[in-house]
Amino acid sequence: MKKAVKVGDRVQIIFMNDTWTRLKAGDKGTVFKVEKSSDETLIWVDWDNGEKLALLEGIDEFKIVKQY
Repeated sequence: MKKAVKVGDRVQIIFMNDTWTRLKAGDKGTVFKVEKSSDETLIWVDWDNGEKLALLEGIDEFKIVKQY
């Protein structure tokens, strides 16, 4: 069973299909907000490169590298 992502968790990108960002596989960041709606979950991340960009659960591939 996949663990739920929480604020404060550190995550790492495995794959993201977004041409409007400098983020790439291997980049890490800290979750600062999780927004759930009936059809999607946005995981807002403060990336180590300075960007603030959400992961789309079920679309973007990522892993939790440190959980709080």
